[in-house]
Parts: sequence; structure tokens; C-alpha cells
Amino acid sequence: MVGPGTGVAPFIGFLQHRAKQRQENPDTEFGETWLFFGCRHKDREFLFRDELEHFVENGTLTHLKVCFSRDAPKGPEPAPKYVQHNLCLHAQDVARILLQQNGCIYVCGDAKNMAKDVNETLIEIVGKELTVDKLEAMKVVAELRDKKCYMQDVWA
Repeated sequence: MVGPGTGVAPFIGFLQHRAKQRQENPDTEFGETWLFFGCRHKDREFLFRDELEHFVENGTLTHLKVCFSRDAPKGPEPAPKYVQHNLCLHAQDVARILLQQNGCIYVCGDAKNMAKDVNETLIEIVGKELTVDKLEAMKVVAELRDKKCYMQDVWA
């Protein structure tokens, strides 16, 4: 799930549903859930922070990857600025889930920049992980869309 800013809101419902499923089916093994979230400032705009941290604590959300585009990095290494940068940092996992484990990616939020940047990043990840050229990577990403494994709910 990629949901920066207010784009995270629909995923809260998804995670609540997943938590309920896990509660009702304790013997069922559920797949990994990743959420890539970003906003400008951690202290002012980290929407649903408590809820997301609770989902991580109880195992509903396997990985929460956050970035804050206007906050100064906290350490010697530059922090990822936008969600697509975090996708790149976890490219092997993203590729494994999408290409080997038949996982899905849902993108929700800004259509003007973020959605296009995430799409380009997915093409780069697929190209690198499959060692194919950009055109072939674009075809693979298009196939993910056709199989409803890459869905977008974006707005301008």
C-alpha cells in the first residue's frame, strides 16, 4: 500500500478489516502487509500515527515505511524524502511480493506527482529486478494492472 498524506485514509479501513480477519481466524496465515506513508512533517502531519503504530504492534501491518519530506534527517545518512524513495530502498522486497508471490500494490493519493512518480519507480524496480529494458518493464507493470494487482485511487 502506498498512501502518502490523506491517501492513507482508505488503508486504515483495509487494516481494520485485516485485523478483524486475523482475530476471527487465528490459525490462518496471512501474507505480508506493507504501507509506504509520507508527509511533509512528522510532528504535524503524520495522519493516523497511533493507529498505524498499533497495527504494527499487533502484527496486522508487517512493515510501516515512513518519510517526511520537509523534516531534517536524523543522522548521517540522508532519509528518504518521498514514498517512491522508500519503494526504491525496498525494491527487492517489492519485486518479490509483486512478481514472485502474486502480491498486489494499491496506490492512493495525489495524481499530479506522486502517482506518476510511483509508477515510474515500479517500472525501474521491475526492470532492475528482472534485468529487462524499460519497455519490457512497462509491459510487466501493465500486466500487473490488467490482473488488478496494481490499483490506483488518485486525484488531482
